[in-house]
Amino acid sequence: MRPVAHYKLASRMAAALRVNPTHAVYETIDGETILIHLGTGSYYSLDGAGSEAWEFLAPGATRGSLLAAGRVRYHGDPLEIEMGLSSLVDELLREELLVELDAAVDEETQASLPAGQVPFTVPMLQTYTDMQQFMLVDPLHEVDQVAGWPHVGAA
Repeated sequence: MRPVAHYKLASRMAAALRVNPTHAVYETIDGETILIHLGTGSYYSLDGAGSEAWEFLAPGATRGSLLAAGRVRYHGDPLEIEMGLSSLVDELLREELLVELDAAVDEETQASLPAGQVPFTVPMLQTYTDMQQFMLVDPLHEVDQVAGWPHVGAA
């Protein structure tokens, strides 16, 4: 019989993940990914291994497939690579930028990490909250005949 902790770890590895379509928008330019959480107004930055991991996960992937691809892409301590990538996934889930899917991921259409091996640097999700008021302004839906726009909504 398998221990409960082993079962939980196996189910976490197999859970399908993808970008949260109701909360997150993102763009990757020159190896840096900028993400905006539409519900909180926070924005985030990822570069290096973090940006590559995001591009791998965004269309749909499992944690296990990311870790397997990371072992091929990066050279360094295998445990540090797995812990760094897994911690990033946990943080992206906590921030509601990624969500777990009910359906399985189509492995044939899944993204891949770039070819070649590079040194691994632990990915860091940089969080910025200084522009939240501006990010939460919705000029398309909060137009008022008297106040004009942009008009900050009640939420």
